[in-house]
Amino acid sequence: VRCYRMASSGGGQLTLRDAALVTSGVVGGALVSYLLQRRDKRLHSHEVARKSIHVVGDVYLDMIAKVSSLPKWDGDTLIEMPIETHPGGSALNTAIQLASLIETRNRDDLTMMRMRFDKCVLHSLVGDDVYGRLVTERVRQTPVVLSAPSVGGQGVCICLSGSDDRAFVSYRGTVERLCERDLDKSILISEKTGHVHFAAYYDCTGLQEAMPALMQEARAKGATISLVPQSDQSGEWKTDLQDLLYLVDVLIASEEEVLMMTHVEGSDLDAAIAVLLEKRCKLVVVTRGKMGAIAVSLTDRWEQPTKARQVVDTTGAGDAFAAGFLYGWCQAGDVSNGLIYGCACGAAAVGQMGGSHPLPPEEISKCMLGITPAHVLTPHHAGRIHHLHTSQSMPTAPSDTSSARRRL
Repeated sequence: VRCYRMASSGGGQLTLRDAALVTSGVVGGALVSYLLQRRDKRLHSHEVARKSIHVVGDVYLDMIAKVSSLPKWDGDTLIEMPIETHPGGSALNTAIQLASLIETRNRDDLTMMRMRFDKCVLHSLVGDDVYGRLVTERVRQTPVVLSAPSVGGQGVCICLSGSDDRAFVSYRGTVERLCERDLDKSILISEKTGHVHFAAYYDCTGLQEAMPALMQEARAKGATISLVPQSDQSGEWKTDLQDLLYLVDVLIASEEEVLMMTHVEGSDLDAAIAVLLEKRCKLVVVTRGKMGAIAVSLTDRWEQPTKARQVVDTTGAGDAFAAGFLYGWCQAGDVSNGLIYGCACGAAAVGQMGGSHPLPPEEISKCMLGITPAHVLTPHHAGRIHHLHTSQSMPTAPSDTSSARRRL
C-alpha cells in the first residue's frame, strides 16, 4: 500500500516495476500493477479531450468489376470474379475507415493521445432513389454517423479495377449537387468538433464556393482542417484550390494529383510540393503507392516506406491511407505516427475488394508490424520557402495558425 501511494502521488522516481519488486510476493506485485493501471486510466479519461471528427464530401454507389484489361468497343469482356456493389466515394470510404479505427483501436491507443475521437460524422447528400436508399442502408450498418438529406439521383461510379490501376465511369448526380445548405452546421461546427476533413474537392463543385467560410468557422472553434483534392475529371485543374491552402493544416494527395494541381512541368515532385507550401499549407502528405508516402512541412520532411502486399483491388486505398493518417496524426499530434497508420491502412486496403469495407483490425496490425518508422530530414528547399513566406504578401491566416503549427 505504501508503494502504491508513493507511485500514485508521483513521489520520487518510484516506477511500477520498483513497486512490484519491493512489494512482497507475486500477489502484492499484481495488486500494485492493477491499482496503478486503474489510476492511469482514470487520469487519462480526465485529461484527454473527447472530440468528434467530421468528413465532408462525396458519396457514390460503386459498381466494381475486376478486369485484366480494359474492354474494347463492340466487344464483351468476360471476368472471373462477380461484379460487386458497394457504397463508395472518397468521403464515405474515409469516414468508414476512420469510424472503424475509432471503434476498434481507441482503447489500446488511449495513453498516447492528446485528443480522443468518440465518433466520425459523414456530411453529404444521397439520392432519393433505389441507389440512394441502398447507400443509406449500407452506411447505417457501419459505425459512421450519417448526416445527409435525400434528394435527386444518387451519384454512381462504375469502377474497372486492374492489378496496377483502375478506370472509372461516373454519374455525379448528388455529388455534384452537394452544397452548403445540405450540411447541418449545428453538427458540423461546434465546440466538440476536433477535425474537419474535406474530401474530393474537384468532384464537389457545388460546395467549393462555401469551403473557405466553412474552414474559417471550424478553425474558430479550434478544429484542424484537412483536404483531399481527388482527380479533376475536367482536366483543367484550376488553381482555386491553392487559394484555400492557408486554411488547411494537412493536404493529402497522390503524387500525380500534386503534380497536376500545381501545373509543374515534368515530374519534379519537390518543386510541386514547394508551390503548395508557398501557399501556406502547413503540411503536404503525398501518397506514392508501393513506395509509401512522404510528408513535408516548412522545416521537416518525412519519408515513410510501406509494406508490400499482394494486390486484390486498389479501390479506396488512398482513402484508407487518409483515414489512417488522420487517426494517427490528429489524436497523437505526431506526423510519423500518422504516416505509419496511413501506410498500414493503405496496405491492408489493397488486400480486399472495395474501399468501404471496414479494414480488419488484425490486418492493420499485421501491416503495421512490417513498416519501419519514417526517416526524417530537413528538405533542401525549406530555406527558399521560408524566404518566400517572409518576403511576399500572403493572405492573413486564422488566429490559431501558430497553435496548429505547434501541434505538428
